[in-house]
Amino acid sequence: MSLTKEALQHIEQSHKTGTEVAGGNALILGEQFNLADLEQYQDHRRRFRGKYQTQDLTAFLRYVEIWAESGVPVFIDQDRMAARSFLDIGGQDAPGHCEHSATLTLPKTPDFLAFHGADGSIYDQEGMVELIEDWGHLMEFTNSKGEALEKSKVIHAFRKVSIDDLTSIDSEKQEHSSQIGVMNKVTVKQAERLPTVITWTLQPYEGLAERRFDMRVATITKGGPSFRLRAMALEATEKEIAKEFAGDITRTLPECECLLGIFTP
Repeated sequence: MSLTKEALQHIEQSHKTGTEVAGGNALILGEQFNLADLEQYQDHRRRFRGKYQTQDLTAFLRYVEIWAESGVPVFIDQDRMAARSFLDIGGQDAPGHCEHSATLTLPKTPDFLAFHGADGSIYDQEGMVELIEDWGHLMEFTNSKGEALEKSKVIHAFRKVSIDDLTSIDSEKQEHSSQIGVMNKVTVKQAERLPTVITWTLQPYEGLAERRFDMRVATITKGGPSFRLRAMALEATEKEIAKEFAGDITRTLPECECLLGIFTP
């Protein structure tokens, strides 16, 4: 039953302390009929609510295990390496308020951040040496012949690398023309001592398995020796990591409905 404004004004005038509504959980006060929540004066909350946020996969899984009822959905965002569960979501017949949630945002490890920082970067000789000195414990080195190289020798090779500029005369005679030109050929001296592929072995995200990431090394000879690093098949590997992430959640929470995507209540 709805009340008219006149009826509410009459109630207000006859109840100096306000009119109880919502089963005694609130009061209507004043001429503007403001609603005052009485929950803060009660011994307990009307319902449990709160937002649990973590960057730890194990902690997220444990929290959901404790609080989730059977069938509660967990929404997995593979692009952001994140997951969320509204533990009081309810159902179609009795929907909940979605005020109790658990959210996981999995951060990249420092090792993986270093790998991404190197991907696409150009380093001079000293920069390459510093990169290997900082992160060489994760790296393996292979030259153009597929031979493994020792880290100490790779560092020495980058420090000592030099460029030779070789000039030759190229002569070509054709039936209707002749061509004579000078060709400059720039070569890297002792290139076999430099790696063409650097393989990083690292844990990309906390709680997930170690993986191997290959990085191509290209030499830039213009303006002095420098080196461009480029990750190989990184997008495919990151998709595999995202599948592993989703699989770990699904296996650990068999009572929950694990769904790929984002849900906004």
